[in-house]
Amino acid sequence: MTTRRVESFLLRIVVPEDKADSPVRWRGRIQHVTTGVEQQIDELAQAISFITAHLGAGTDISVEVEEITPTPPSS
Repeated sequence: MTTRRVESFLLRIVVPEDKADSPVRWRGRIQHVTTGVEQQIDELAQAISFITAHLGAGTDISVEVEEITPTPPSS
């Protein structure tokens, strides 16, 4: 029987509400639930690095990020 380990992370993202035409800049915080260790982030790569570091040596997370443009809700 194989053993497994479950790790939990909490990711909070804050997006400004201004409707400027400039690219959306967000900020956030990621927390490793078991240890309570937190890190502020402002790009997705930082969250991936944080998770990788907490999963331990030999962990390889490969993620492809696709940019998505949100569509406004129809009225």
